[in-house]
Amino acid sequence: MFSGRSLVCALFLAVCVAPHRASEPETSPEPPAKRPVAGEPFDDREIVAYLEAEGRKLLAAKRIKPLNITAKQAILSLAQPGTEKRSLAEAAAQAEAATVVLGEFYTENKEDGVQFATAAGGFFVTSTGVLITSLHVVNEKESHGFVAMTRDGQVFPIREVLAVQEAEDLVALQVDAPLKTTFPSLALATKAAPIGSSIAVMSHPDEHSWFLSTGIVARNTVWRSPKGDEHYTCITADFAKGSSGCPVLDDAGNVVAIVNNTESIYYDNDEKKGATDLQMVVKNATPGWIARGLFKDPGASTAKR
Repeated sequence: MFSGRSLVCALFLAVCVAPHRASEPETSPEPPAKRPVAGEPFDDREIVAYLEAEGRKLLAAKRIKPLNITAKQAILSLAQPGTEKRSLAEAAAQAEAATVVLGEFYTENKEDGVQFATAAGGFFVTSTGVLITSLHVVNEKESHGFVAMTRDGQVFPIREVLAVQEAEDLVALQVDAPLKTTFPSLALATKAAPIGSSIAVMSHPDEHSWFLSTGIVARNTVWRSPKGDEHYTCITADFAKGSSGCPVLDDAGNVVAIVNNTESIYYDNDEKKGATDLQMVVKNATPGWIARGLFKDPGASTAKR
Protein backbone atom coordinates (compact mmCIF):
# COMPACT_ATOMS: atom_id res chain seq x y z
CA MET A 1 0.00 0.00 0.00
CA PHE A 2 1.41 3.36 -0.86
CA SER A 3 1.48 5.86 1.19
CA GLY A 4 -14.46 29.83 -3.07
CA ARG A 5 -12.82 28.56 -6.46
CA SER A 6 -9.96 30.70 -7.72
CA LEU A 7 -7.59 30.62 -10.65
CA VAL A 8 -7.56 27.38 -12.61
CA CYS A 9 -4.21 26.57 -14.20
CA ALA A 10 -4.33 24.25 -17.21
CA LEU A 11 -1.01 22.46 -17.58
CA PHE A 12 0.32 23.29 -21.03
CA LEU A 13 3.85 23.71 -22.48
CA ALA A 14 6.77 23.62 -20.06
CA VAL A 15 10.20 25.26 -20.12
CA CYS A 16 12.95 23.45 -18.23
CA VAL A 17 14.94 25.50 -15.71
CA ALA A 18 18.10 23.92 -14.32
CA PRO A 19 18.64 24.06 -10.55
CA HIS A 20 20.69 27.13 -9.58
CA ARG A 21 23.81 26.72 -7.46
CA ALA A 22 25.93 29.62 -6.17
CA SER A 23 29.11 28.07 -7.59
CA GLU A 24 27.72 27.83 -11.11
CA PRO A 25 27.22 30.57 -13.71
CA GLU A 26 23.70 31.76 -14.47
CA THR A 27 23.77 29.92 -17.79
CA SER A 28 25.56 26.73 -18.79
CA PRO A 29 26.00 25.12 -22.20
CA GLU A 30 23.18 22.85 -23.24
CA PRO A 31 24.18 19.18 -23.18
CA PRO A 32 24.02 17.20 -26.42
CA ALA A 33 21.02 15.09 -27.37
CA LYS A 34 21.18 11.68 -25.72
CA ARG A 35 18.74 8.80 -25.80
CA PRO A 36 17.43 7.79 -22.36
CA VAL A 37 18.16 4.25 -21.22
CA ALA A 38 15.54 2.46 -19.16
CA GLY A 39 16.63 2.10 -15.55
CA GLU A 40 19.51 4.58 -15.82
CA PRO A 41 19.68 8.24 -14.66
CA PHE A 42 19.37 10.96 -17.30
CA ASP A 43 19.74 14.69 -17.80
CA ASP A 44 16.31 16.11 -18.65
CA ARG A 45 17.88 18.55 -21.11
CA GLU A 46 19.57 15.72 -23.00
CA ILE A 47 16.37 13.79 -23.53
CA VAL A 48 14.38 16.88 -24.55
CA ALA A 49 17.10 17.58 -27.12
CA TYR A 50 16.96 13.92 -28.21
CA LEU A 51 13.18 13.99 -28.57
CA GLU A 52 13.41 17.11 -30.71
CA ALA A 53 16.23 15.70 -32.87
CA GLU A 54 14.44 12.43 -33.52
CA GLY A 55 11.17 14.28 -34.04
CA ARG A 56 12.69 16.57 -36.65
CA LYS A 57 13.85 13.51 -38.59
CA LEU A 58 10.26 12.26 -38.62
CA LEU A 59 9.03 15.74 -39.57
CA ALA A 60 11.47 15.90 -42.50
CA ALA A 61 10.27 12.45 -43.60
CA LYS A 62 6.69 13.82 -43.57
CA ARG A 63 5.60 11.28 -40.95
CA ILE A 64 4.28 13.98 -38.62
CA LYS A 65 1.00 15.63 -39.55
CA PRO A 66 -1.55 17.94 -37.89
CA LEU A 67 -4.22 16.06 -35.96
CA ASN A 68 -7.86 16.07 -36.99
CA ILE A 69 -9.65 16.51 -33.68
CA THR A 70 -13.33 15.63 -33.88
CA ALA A 71 -15.62 14.26 -31.20
CA LYS A 72 -16.06 10.51 -31.62
CA GLN A 73 -15.82 7.17 -29.81
CA ALA A 74 -13.37 4.40 -30.69
CA ILE A 75 -14.33 0.72 -30.98
CA LEU A 76 -11.79 -0.98 -28.75
CA SER A 77 -11.53 -3.59 -26.02
CA LEU A 78 -9.80 -2.42 -22.84
CA ALA A 79 -8.12 -4.50 -20.18
CA GLN A 80 -9.98 -4.89 -16.91
CA PRO A 81 -8.32 -3.32 -13.84
CA GLY A 82 -6.25 -5.51 -11.55
CA THR A 83 -7.37 -6.33 -8.03
CA GLU A 84 -4.13 -7.47 -6.38
CA LYS A 85 -2.25 -4.82 -4.41
CA ARG A 86 1.30 -4.16 -5.54
CA SER A 87 4.31 -2.50 -3.98
CA LEU A 88 4.88 1.13 -4.89
CA ALA A 89 8.11 0.18 -6.66
CA GLU A 90 6.30 -2.38 -8.83
CA ALA A 91 3.48 0.00 -9.74
CA ALA A 92 5.95 2.82 -10.44
CA ALA A 93 8.05 0.64 -12.75
CA GLN A 94 5.00 -0.32 -14.79
CA ALA A 95 3.78 3.27 -14.95
CA GLU A 96 7.22 4.58 -15.92
CA ALA A 97 7.40 2.15 -18.84
CA ALA A 98 3.85 2.97 -20.02
CA THR A 99 4.05 6.77 -19.67
CA VAL A 100 5.30 8.88 -22.57
CA VAL A 101 6.63 12.40 -23.04
CA LEU A 102 4.77 14.22 -25.81
CA GLY A 103 6.54 16.73 -28.02
CA GLU A 104 4.91 19.24 -30.36
CA PHE A 105 6.06 20.96 -33.55
CA TYR A 106 4.33 24.29 -34.15
CA THR A 107 4.65 27.67 -35.84
CA GLU A 108 3.99 30.94 -34.01
CA ASN A 109 5.31 33.13 -36.82
CA LYS A 110 6.94 32.45 -40.16
CA GLU A 111 10.18 34.19 -39.21
CA ASP A 112 11.02 31.62 -36.53
CA GLY A 113 10.12 28.61 -38.64
CA VAL A 114 8.87 25.37 -37.12
CA GLN A 115 9.53 25.30 -33.39
CA PHE A 116 9.49 22.47 -30.85
CA ALA A 117 8.41 22.12 -27.24
CA THR A 118 7.51 19.34 -24.90
CA ALA A 119 3.73 19.33 -24.61
CA ALA A 120 3.09 17.20 -21.48
CA GLY A 121 2.49 13.45 -21.20
CA GLY A 122 0.20 10.52 -21.77
CA PHE A 123 0.09 6.77 -21.19
CA PHE A 124 -0.64 3.62 -23.19
CA VAL A 125 -3.87 1.73 -22.55
CA THR A 126 -3.24 -1.00 -25.12
CA SER A 127 -0.18 -2.92 -26.29
CA THR A 128 -0.88 -1.70 -29.84
CA GLY A 129 0.02 1.93 -29.10
CA VAL A 130 -3.26 3.56 -28.14
CA LEU A 131 -2.60 6.27 -25.58
CA ILE A 132 -4.66 8.74 -23.57
CA THR A 133 -3.88 12.34 -22.70
CA SER A 134 -5.75 15.57 -21.94
CA LEU A 135 -7.42 17.19 -24.94
CA HIS A 136 -5.94 20.62 -24.18
CA VAL A 137 -2.46 19.13 -24.66
CA VAL A 138 -3.01 18.53 -28.39
CA ASN A 139 -5.75 21.02 -29.24
CA GLU A 140 -3.52 23.79 -30.62
CA LYS A 141 -4.33 25.61 -33.88
CA GLU A 142 -0.68 26.33 -34.71
CA SER A 143 0.39 22.69 -34.29
CA HIS A 144 2.08 20.71 -37.06
CA GLY A 145 1.80 17.46 -35.12
CA PHE A 146 3.15 15.48 -32.19
CA VAL A 147 5.66 12.82 -31.24
CA ALA A 148 5.74 10.49 -28.25
CA MET A 149 8.86 9.21 -26.48
CA THR A 150 8.92 6.13 -24.26
CA ARG A 151 11.15 5.72 -21.20
CA ASP A 152 13.61 3.61 -23.24
CA GLY A 153 13.98 6.37 -25.83
CA GLN A 154 11.81 5.16 -28.68
CA VAL A 155 10.21 8.07 -30.54
CA PHE A 156 7.02 7.66 -32.55
CA PRO A 157 4.79 10.05 -34.50
CA ILE A 158 1.22 10.46 -33.35
CA ARG A 159 -0.71 9.11 -36.32
CA GLU A 160 -4.30 10.03 -35.54
CA VAL A 161 -7.00 10.91 -33.07
CA LEU A 162 -9.16 7.90 -32.21
CA ALA A 163 -11.64 9.40 -29.77
CA VAL A 164 -12.50 12.66 -28.02
CA GLN A 165 -14.49 13.63 -24.93
CA GLU A 166 -14.55 17.41 -25.20
CA ALA A 167 -16.36 18.24 -21.96
CA GLU A 168 -14.08 15.94 -19.97
CA ASP A 169 -10.93 17.21 -21.75
CA LEU A 170 -9.81 13.77 -22.91
CA VAL A 171 -8.44 12.37 -26.14
CA ALA A 172 -7.26 8.96 -27.32
CA LEU A 173 -4.37 8.87 -29.80
CA GLN A 174 -2.72 6.21 -31.94
CA VAL A 175 1.06 6.19 -32.38
CA ASP A 176 2.54 5.27 -35.75
CA ALA A 177 4.72 2.23 -34.99
CA PRO A 178 6.04 -0.68 -37.04
CA LEU A 179 3.91 -3.82 -37.13
CA LYS A 180 4.39 -6.21 -34.20
CA THR A 181 5.65 -3.36 -31.98
CA THR A 182 4.20 -3.86 -28.51
CA PHE A 183 3.90 -1.32 -25.72
CA PRO A 184 3.58 -1.65 -21.94
CA SER A 185 0.16 -0.43 -20.90
CA LEU A 186 -1.96 0.51 -17.90
CA ALA A 187 -5.55 -0.48 -17.08
CA LEU A 188 -8.23 2.14 -16.51
CA ALA A 189 -10.29 1.92 -13.34
CA THR A 190 -14.01 1.15 -13.69
CA LYS A 191 -15.21 3.17 -10.70
CA ALA A 192 -14.29 6.22 -8.65
CA ALA A 193 -11.37 5.92 -6.24
CA PRO A 194 -12.54 6.10 -2.60
CA ILE A 195 -11.70 9.22 -0.59
CA GLY A 196 -8.63 8.55 1.52
CA SER A 197 -7.25 5.82 -0.73
CA SER A 198 -3.56 5.92 -1.59
CA ILE A 199 -2.48 7.09 -5.04
CA ALA A 200 0.72 7.83 -6.96
CA VAL A 201 1.34 10.11 -9.95
CA MET A 202 3.88 9.45 -12.73
CA SER A 203 4.31 12.76 -14.54
CA HIS A 204 6.66 15.32 -16.13
CA PRO A 205 6.47 18.53 -14.03
CA ASP A 206 8.23 21.36 -15.89
CA GLU A 207 10.27 18.87 -17.96
CA HIS A 208 11.35 16.85 -14.92
CA SER A 209 10.49 13.68 -16.76
CA TRP A 210 9.09 10.51 -15.18
CA PHE A 211 8.68 12.02 -11.72
CA LEU A 212 6.83 9.99 -9.07
CA SER A 213 4.80 11.66 -6.33
CA THR A 214 2.39 10.14 -3.82
CA GLY A 215 -0.67 11.16 -1.84
CA ILE A 216 -4.31 10.29 -1.31
CA VAL A 217 -7.67 10.93 -2.94
CA ALA A 218 -9.09 14.08 -1.33
CA ARG A 219 -12.52 14.07 -2.95
CA ASN A 220 -14.52 13.26 -6.07
CA THR A 221 -16.43 16.16 -7.60
CA VAL A 222 -18.16 17.44 -10.72
CA TRP A 223 -18.21 20.92 -12.29
CA ARG A 224 -21.40 21.85 -14.12
CA SER A 225 -20.76 23.89 -17.28
CA PRO A 226 -22.61 24.78 -20.50
CA LYS A 227 -20.47 22.36 -22.51
CA GLY A 228 -21.26 19.47 -20.15
CA ASP A 229 -20.28 18.00 -16.80
CA GLU A 230 -16.59 17.89 -15.91
CA HIS A 231 -15.72 15.15 -13.41
CA TYR A 232 -12.65 15.40 -11.21
CA THR A 233 -10.80 13.33 -8.67
CA CYS A 234 -8.95 15.74 -6.39
CA ILE A 235 -5.64 14.40 -5.06
CA THR A 236 -2.90 15.52 -2.67
CA ALA A 237 0.04 14.17 -4.70
CA ASP A 238 2.13 16.91 -6.32
CA PHE A 239 2.13 17.70 -10.02
CA ALA A 240 2.80 20.85 -12.04
CA LYS A 241 2.75 22.27 -15.57
CA GLY A 242 3.86 19.71 -18.10
CA SER A 243 2.04 16.91 -16.26
CA SER A 244 -1.31 17.03 -18.04
CA GLY A 245 -2.41 13.67 -19.40
CA CYS A 246 -0.23 11.66 -17.04
CA PRO A 247 -1.56 8.73 -14.97
CA VAL A 248 -2.71 8.69 -11.34
CA LEU A 249 -2.42 5.14 -9.99
CA ASP A 250 -4.08 3.19 -7.20
CA ASP A 251 -2.25 0.58 -5.13
CA ALA A 252 -2.99 -2.11 -7.71
CA GLY A 253 -1.38 -0.06 -10.50
CA ASN A 254 -4.66 0.90 -12.18
CA VAL A 255 -5.22 4.40 -13.56
CA VAL A 256 -7.85 5.98 -11.30
CA ALA A 257 -7.38 9.46 -12.79
CA ILE A 258 -5.54 11.53 -15.42
CA VAL A 259 -3.74 14.73 -14.39
CA ASN A 260 -5.61 17.81 -15.65
CA ASN A 261 -5.33 21.13 -13.77
CA THR A 262 -4.66 22.98 -10.54
CA GLU A 263 -6.67 25.59 -8.65
CA SER A 264 -4.75 28.12 -6.59
CA ILE A 265 -6.72 29.40 -3.61
CA TYR A 266 -5.70 32.82 -2.29
CA TYR A 267 -6.86 34.59 0.86
CA ASP A 268 -7.13 37.84 -1.07
CA ASN A 269 -7.64 38.29 -4.82
CA ASP A 270 -7.86 42.07 -5.17
CA GLU A 271 -8.34 43.49 -8.69
CA LYS A 272 -5.63 46.14 -8.11
CA LYS A 273 -3.09 44.19 -6.05
CA GLY A 274 -3.71 40.86 -7.72
CA ALA A 275 -3.77 37.50 -5.97
CA THR A 276 -1.86 37.47 -2.68
CA ASP A 277 -1.42 35.13 0.26
CA LEU A 278 -1.58 31.73 -1.43
CA GLN A 279 -3.25 29.31 0.96
CA MET A 280 -3.77 26.08 -0.93
CA VAL A 281 -3.44 24.43 -4.32
CA VAL A 282 -6.17 21.98 -5.28
CA LYS A 283 -5.01 19.34 -7.77
CA ASN A 284 -7.65 18.05 -10.16
CA ALA A 285 -7.48 14.91 -12.28
CA THR A 286 -10.02 13.41 -14.66
CA PRO A 287 -11.34 10.06 -13.34
CA GLY A 288 -10.16 6.89 -15.05
CA TRP A 289 -13.69 5.49 -15.24
CA ILE A 290 -14.68 8.59 -17.23
CA ALA A 291 -11.82 7.93 -19.68
CA ARG A 292 -13.33 4.53 -20.42
CA GLY A 293 -16.09 6.46 -22.18
CA LEU A 294 -13.64 7.19 -25.00
CA PHE A 295 -14.07 3.58 -26.09
CA LYS A 296 -16.88 1.21 -26.99
CA ASP A 297 -16.32 -2.50 -26.53
CA PRO A 298 -16.76 -4.27 -29.90
CA GLY A 299 -18.33 -7.20 -28.05
CA ALA A 300 -21.07 -5.11 -26.50
CA SER A 301 -24.44 -6.13 -27.90
CA THR A 302 -27.16 -3.69 -28.83
CA ALA A 303 -30.60 -4.76 -27.78
CA LYS A 304 -33.26 -4.56 -30.49
CA ARG A 305 -36.51 -2.84 -29.69
